[in-house]
Amino acid sequence: MPYNKPQIIRRTAPFKVDGLAMPYPEFVPRLYNFCMELGFRKGKIMPSRAFCSDENQGWPIIMLTKHFGTFPFNHGRVGGIVAIDRHGPHASHGEDSVIVQASHVGYDPHSGTYGKCTRPKRDGLCISDSCGKITHVITPYLEQYRFAQKRIFLHRDEQGRFLITAKNSFVDFESHPVKNGLVLRLENIVKIDDYNQIRSASALSTSQIYEVSESFRQQLDHRGYVWKSGAGENIGPQLTEDLFYFREDFHETDESILLERNLIEFMPMIVTSPNPSLRAAKINIQLEFARTVESIRRGSQYDGKNLLYVAGLNIDISEYEGNPATTYFVPWAAHIQIRENKNEKYLHPVEQEELFALLKKQKIENLDQMDLKEQIGRMLVAPRFDIRSPS
Repeated sequence: MPYNKPQIIRRTAPFKVDGLAMPYPEFVPRLYNFCMELGFRKGKIMPSRAFCSDENQGWPIIMLTKHFGTFPFNHGRVGGIVAIDRHGPHASHGEDSVIVQASHVGYDPHSGTYGKCTRPKRDGLCISDSCGKITHVITPYLEQYRFAQKRIFLHRDEQGRFLITAKNSFVDFESHPVKNGLVLRLENIVKIDDYNQIRSASALSTSQIYEVSESFRQQLDHRGYVWKSGAGENIGPQLTEDLFYFREDFHETDESILLERNLIEFMPMIVTSPNPSLRAAKINIQLEFARTVESIRRGSQYDGKNLLYVAGLNIDISEYEGNPATTYFVPWAAHIQIRENKNEKYLHPVEQEELFALLKKQKIENLDQMDLKEQIGRMLVAPRFDIRSPS
């Protein structure tokens, strides 16, 4: 009997937001005080950030500058991707190291929706995608999903059979497989015969008609779906994430291909979400954290150093009703490395609930913070240097 290798499915961990978001003016001093508790040395910490390049990520960077006393090293690429090839330069800039990594998403506190923010430097009321890169990456897949929702039909015929009609372009025929696009997981939808084959009940000019499986019909019944006779109706929201996947040549050609590679496996989960950009940001954070921790452990750049790497979600809230724009941080996980490996307590990553508790118990007052206004004032009255080219 031939051996059928089982399919290995990768899951994402539960990423909570409710009750875990901290405004950056509270998060960063707590982060600094946590560093002090871990034994990091005052005045010797080099912070680094792996954020997107949007202007609404500026206030988090300013807060890191204020509380750690220096402008943070840039460890990020578009979409909240970590530039792991910059570990060495970052490590060489300080005795102790901190990395804060975050993808970001806009949030409207009135409607509770995610994905948009206002652009105050544009004329009028300009509302756009809060992370254009994440939106740009997932948009082609959203368009394919929405097209499929309208071109796949559920119906019941005169014989009482429960049927699904799907365009040929969604069916992965052995003789004509789908090269690019949405692929239906017919094995999760239709009947399979005694020879382990999927055969259509009939065919149309551009489509196949299949009789659905008993298990699929029961799933729809459980959701309260009512089958229609005749032409039926399009599948719409019944096209759930377990019923399809994408086979694609990547759309991106620049460094943002790293973001698309992270998301492609989970794209059915993203496009079926009520908040696709939020779901995409959560997934990217998780995968980037795992990839970055692996790069740190396999490398030697941070050997003999105190290191705190914190990953999370930046939630951007635009100006409204006279309130300034602000950003909240939702911690996800942390990698902690204590100098000379004396502490085995942090052998494994600190997971979300524990990390939130560790940060929450810290004070929000930081006696070591920099007075940015004073520092800028000192620069303005400093002597002017006569800077010349060498002769």
